[in-house]
Amino acid sequence: MNSLQNIMADYAYIGMGANLPSSYGSPLETLHAAISTLEGLSVSPLRCSSFWQSEPLDCPPDSPVFTNAVVGLIPHNDETPHSFLEKLQNIENKFGRSRSGLLNEARVLDLDLLVFKSVEMSEEKLTLPHPRMHERLFVLAPLSELSADLLIAGQQFTVKDLVKTLADQSIYRL
Repeated sequence: MNSLQNIMADYAYIGMGANLPSSYGSPLETLHAAISTLEGLSVSPLRCSSFWQSEPLDCPPDSPVFTNAVVGLIPHNDETPHSFLEKLQNIENKFGRSRSGLLNEARVLDLDLLVFKSVEMSEEKLTLPHPRMHERLFVLAPLSELSADLLIAGQQFTVKDLVKTLADQSIYRL
């Protein structure tokens, strides 16, 4: 493992998305507010990607466009993937996220735990790294701004190389 991979092994990456307004305002304003909330989960300053806009992927018909970003942070030493996920879900709830059970429904805030340090796991409630992140340009493009050379466990290519394979998906930097 090189020194960059060593440093990145301490990070958790969170994919952020919103396509409905919240009490914080537009989806973009909601993501800004969520980033401020995430600062409390990190022992160091957050690393934040640009904001991106993406067409809904595998969502119900007539879903609004999404605003997306990725945040990298170093979790507190006592944090586990499960305790961290619970904190992310609590933030979603605080922001007004409701879950009807409809897959990929519109939402005021979605916080996906993409990577937690170098943990690999597959359980009913949590799989790490996120099992579909390598298929989603709206995750990989912002992640490439933070860690282009990251090799996601289970993948043969770095984030920047995976981005190139998804050129058919349309996203736009805001």
